Amino acid sequence: MNFEVKKIKAEETKEWLLYKHYAKRTCSISFAFGLFDDLTLVGICTIGKPASNSLCVGVCGKQNTEYVFELNRLCVNDGLPKNTLSYFVGKCLKMLP
Repeated sequence: MNFEVKKIKAEETKEWLLYKHYAKRTCSISFAFGLFDDLTLVGICTIGKPASNSLCVGVCGKQNTEYVFELNRLCVNDGLPKNTLSYFVGKCLKMLP
C-alpha cells in the first residue's frame, strides 16, 4: 500500500466520526488529517482542544493553555498493515504548526 497523509477539512471527518468511530459523535477539531491509499481515504486523525480548561491549566500553566491540544479521534479501516497507526500519528504530529 502506498499511504499519504494530508490535511483535510474538519467537515470531511464527520462521516467517519459518526459511523466508523466507536464514540459515534463529533468532537472539538482544530486540526484534521486523512490517511490516503492512492486517492482513497482509509483513515482520519483529529486533534483539538480538551473539553476541560482546568486540564489545560494543569498541564502547562494558565499562561500557556492556548498551546494545549489532544489527539481526540483516530480511526482507520480494518485490515491495514501492521504499524499503520504509528506511521499515521507520527506523520500527523510532524504536520502540526
